[in-house]
Amino acid sequence: MERLQTWFVRDDKLCLPLWRTMSTKCYMAFSALSAGATVITFFLIYWFCGGLLALSFLLMSIVGFIYHSEDYLLYYPDLPDHSRIFVPQPSMYGLPYENLFIKSLDGTRLHLFLIKQPGDFSKMVPTILFLHGNAGNMGHRLTNVVGFYNELRCNIVMLEYRGYGLSQGSPSERGFYMDASAAIDFILTRNDLNLGRIIVFGRSLGNTFFCEHFFNYCQIFNQVYCFIGGAVAIDLAARLEYAQKIWCVIVENTFTCIPDMAIELMSSELLKYIPLFLYKNK
Repeated sequence: MERLQTWFVRDDKLCLPLWRTMSTKCYMAFSALSAGATVITFFLIYWFCGGLLALSFLLMSIVGFIYHSEDYLLYYPDLPDHSRIFVPQPSMYGLPYENLFIKSLDGTRLHLFLIKQPGDFSKMVPTILFLHGNAGNMGHRLTNVVGFYNELRCNIVMLEYRGYGLSQGSPSERGFYMDASAAIDFILTRNDLNLGRIIVFGRSLGNTFFCEHFFNYCQIFNQVYCFIGGAVAIDLAARLEYAQKIWCVIVENTFTCIPDMAIELMSSELLKYIPLFLYKNK
């Protein structure tokens, strides 16, 4: 008992047994080594994989930036200069017109011209919804509309897409489809037009997918329509709520699809190896 007392008490101070002291020091040394090994492991992982992760993040950022910038690469509402400020008026060509603004389905303010035949004659003739092509604004197409008005003796509704001319917003494929729907809805509210003969005329901005989709729909309903090219016109006429209300569709100067157009414009065969999901192409 006396020997045991001298083992635990020394100079009136409580002391740990030797085996407890040694195990505590070993544990502290092992913890320090483990922490150091962990830090070194993370450092080595960062050293070998950090470059690869950084490169992957950089590539993903570049792809995301290009994808979200495609609208700026595809559409040219600012060419020629002042196209977003000055829109030629139909009166410059001796055409009677109404200068109107309507709301798109998402609330975007759209500019349009309504050019009507005089008097009750406007109720007897077809009405053309004119969907212009890329670049400029609808006023730059008035030379074509003069022929429609004087030679074909029809009414013309000219729509200015979002981001073009005096319309608000920025150009986008989805936005164009909403704008065209708003224009048709506007025509259907007019009691001074022949609602049984609505013609949708689309120039450029075309896509074979829409032509195939609309052609299949027409076969189901045994309808016969006129084709010449224009993605917005085709998409509009392919919708169930409008297909039976549109008398004729004319598409002009279309192209097959955006990826094919990119290869043609950039003159590079390498673009055909880019996955289709990277294109903003419905």
